[in-house]
Amino acid sequence: MSRRFVVLALVLAWPAAVLGVTFRVPQDHALIQAAIDLASTTRPDTILVSAGTYFERLSIRGKPLVLRGAGQDVTTLDGQFAGNVVTLNRVQRNTIIEDLTITGGDATHPDSVGAAIYLNQYASPTIQRCRLIGNRARAGGGLNAYVQCLPLIRDCSISDNEGGACIFELGDADNGSTWAEVQNTVISRNAGVGVYVLKGARVILQNCTIAFNASDGVRSDQIGRVKVLKSIVTHNQGGGIVRLDNTVCLTLACNDVFANTQGNYLGAIPGDPCFPGRGNGDVTIDPCYQNAAAGNFHLQRTSPLCALRGPDSCGVIGAYEDPCGPGSNPCVVRVEASTWSTVKSRYR
Repeated sequence: MSRRFVVLALVLAWPAAVLGVTFRVPQDHALIQAAIDLASTTRPDTILVSAGTYFERLSIRGKPLVLRGAGQDVTTLDGQFAGNVVTLNRVQRNTIIEDLTITGGDATHPDSVGAAIYLNQYASPTIQRCRLIGNRARAGGGLNAYVQCLPLIRDCSISDNEGGACIFELGDADNGSTWAEVQNTVISRNAGVGVYVLKGARVILQNCTIAFNASDGVRSDQIGRVKVLKSIVTHNQGGGIVRLDNTVCLTLACNDVFANTQGNYLGAIPGDPCFPGRGNGDVTIDPCYQNAAAGNFHLQRTSPLCALRGPDSCGVIGAYEDPCGPGSNPCVVRVEASTWSTVKSRYR
């Protein structure tokens, strides 16, 4: 073969090697897992999942792929309560899961954790525009991140799960500079803790709404590191922001922590730089949700949090950048207990 033909062959092969291959489900493959198995471990392949409900449990290990549904309202992964729905190992932020509803996970065995999404051992994907709903677990019905997992979770809803919403466990505490991040996400009405950080894990919660969970909103112990910034933590049946032991260090700023049943700041010690209590710019006021009983945590146009959006203040607080407007309509907030029976009745 001449040198010219060798060069031409390399040029023709280059786009697929660099840009990746696109797999379509069910057009190219009936099963999502079949497409995952064919995806490369080096190039950024994409799996496009059409609208529909797919009764599968998926495993992704060491592949920088994009798994994209047609939208969380139309594309659903249903694990049929047979285990974790999506399990990831040894991936980075360039492994992306997006535009899906993930439900039907079950990890209630005493030795099992995680249900909708289980991140195990250095799994740090990007999860965005997803709804994790109607899963059940011993711990972490929505997401469990175990052993040095630093995912980016943004623009998601994690609601109505048994065993709590999210657990981040086992990190290297102050020996690392990178953090797991949860942004612009609603964590609500879960039968358990909203976000639990322990054993040296590091998590930043920014512009989140954590409300109406059946236990603490944010809990940490055993050298956990947590930053709660510009978030709403209200109406949880345990505490709002909770430190279980003084090995934990929390950074708080510009939050609304309000009407949590057992108190808003538990475990705080005045003068302790790691958790003195209310953070800089924190408030304790009714945020005025539009319809919390129906799971609508957008703010009313007259929310008092609008007053904190000035250029010298906090800016947007909570998961949604809702419009503010004139008026003085009173807030109407109904508190509803979350139990597994009510979770099932809402979604199944």
